[in-house]
Amino acid sequence: MVRGLGWPYLEKLALQKVLQAQSATDTPKKIMLGERPVMVDGNESNVLLLKEAGKAIEVVYAREGSPTIVQPSAVFAAAPHPNAARLFQNYLFMPPAQQLFVDAGGLRSPHALVKDKPGRTLLTEIKVWKDDPAAVETQGEEIKRRYSQIFGV
Repeated sequence: MVRGLGWPYLEKLALQKVLQAQSATDTPKKIMLGERPVMVDGNESNVLLLKEAGKAIEVVYAREGSPTIVQPSAVFAAAPHPNAARLFQNYLFMPPAQQLFVDAGGLRSPHALVKDKPGRTLLTEIKVWKDDPAAVETQGEEIKRRYSQIFGV
């Protein structure tokens, strides 16, 4: 967000005393309970699932862009059954597992053979901000420090 919108944007946002929840699953719950009229976070999957369940909630994608949140997976170096773990890792990235993530989990997949559910905005139609892992690694502590200072968290 800092790269896309700048620190002045976050400073102005902080003046609005926005609620910051510890869990990404808290924000859609606050909307559904009527405690908040809007949420801004990376919890698209839960909102999509609520909407598809007939709840009165809508996803809006910022025209300025949306961040992506990658969900990593790995095999532990000391896994008791490393070959089984590697096979499971391979399965996770195959079309059937990726399609399951999309259909049942409301997640996104960049895999060419995986299709979005009907009615969802296609990933190709959403302006997505590009990650800069190298910058996050070198600037992460400073970003967290400044964010905490601005928002008082």
